[in-house]
Amino acid sequence: MLEVRNLSKYFGINKAVDNISFTLEDGKILGVLGKNGAGKSTTFRMILNILDPDEGEILYNGKKISQDISDRIGYLPEVGSLIDSYTVYEQCIYYGKMKSMTTEQIKNNMFELLERFSITEYANMKIKELSKGNKQKIQFIIALLHNPDLLILDEPFSGLDPVSVEYFRKIILELKEQGKTIIFSSHIMSHVEMLCEDVLILDKGKVILNCNLNEIKEQYSSKTLDITGKIATSTLNQIAIFGKIDRIEENRYIVTLANKERIGDVFRLLYTSDITRFTVLNVSLNDIFLDKVGTSYEE
Repeated sequence: MLEVRNLSKYFGINKAVDNISFTLEDGKILGVLGKNGAGKSTTFRMILNILDPDEGEILYNGKKISQDISDRIGYLPEVGSLIDSYTVYEQCIYYGKMKSMTTEQIKNNMFELLERFSITEYANMKIKELSKGNKQKIQFIIALLHNPDLLILDEPFSGLDPVSVEYFRKIILELKEQGKTIIFSSHIMSHVEMLCEDVLILDKGKVILNCNLNEIKEQYSSKTLDITGKIATSTLNQIAIFGKIDRIEENRYIVTLANKERIGDVFRLLYTSDITRFTVLNVSLNDIFLDKVGTSYEE
């Protein structure tokens, strides 16, 4: 289990990570969301033992992150970290040695993974000769090369076609079934929704939301209304007491209630209005992000 306790990191006077805490159990996938500057990359680097926290601590199975534990972590970074002049084999040797693997272990694991991705012919090709999608496959292979227990996947589907995205998704879910602990970050909300059980939203270095994805979606869905009809201003003002009203178009409103128990009250207030539609909405993860952070995630 990964435990992040009261973690903070400063760069000069800027507090990039501000007292964040969360836990992630084995065999679970945590979706980490946040716009640029939210603190995601800094947090990942502290988990990877690349940066030292200024405050707080990170524990993996009850132990502080050390070189031995770092060797059990796999990382697929958002920004490509491959060396263009290396062959795929040379890149794997370089990375595997950093993870305390023998040359024999590296070769065996590399060819097994290349075969799984159906790209064994790329072993002696230079990185610069590969397409963006195939470079991403190599980065994923490198992240898995040493059979890590904890995986940090930052934008793993970048540059992939839909078929490859689906293949990556299946592999990630297989890793989950094997008991791997996975942190997953993506700017595409649908990717997070199809893989993650829990979500952590960061904004300006702080934890804004840390919860089970299905539970938070159910909470939001049960208190978001889509109403179409002619509604008097006085009635809208009364409804506004119970939550936020957004006018989508003429005579159409999205009402986000502070409490789902107020649905009946809103319905009663509309009794004398000319209503053609009254629907309790299913909300997306992007809607929840917008409500918590104030801006859309996918803009």
